[in-house]
Amino acid sequence: MGARTPASWTAVALTAVLGLCQVYWALGEGSSSAGLMAPFSLLAALALARADCLEARLGVVVVAAAPLLLTALALTIGLPGQPRQPVGAGAVLGLAVPVAVLVALGLDRRERARARPAGPAPRSPYAR
Repeated sequence: MGARTPASWTAVALTAVLGLCQVYWALGEGSSSAGLMAPFSLLAALALARADCLEARLGVVVVAAAPLLLTALALTIGLPGQPRQPVGAGAVLGLAVPVAVLVALGLDRRERARARPAGPAPRSPYAR
């Protein structure tokens, strides 16, 4: 864990927005996949806000990739047992927010790599 970057806080906010959108889709439109993913998205946002570590980022990547893939599948060929969904505002939002989360995490990684000191890596305290 290192110092937080603005991109890290952006990823936290966007993951929370994704979770709230999923709550809306689950309650308003009856989406079972959104109802299943909403608590995980909100917990991943909380974990990333609390401890900006690899495990929290991995959780955010998983909860951002799942709705992205589900929305893309629903728009192209349809989910199993359902017809193809029309492109609407909800579908665009369902694609844009997860992509924005992944972009924010990528920018955070670049900022962290740029902030590392140049030179040889520090020696591990466990190396002999």
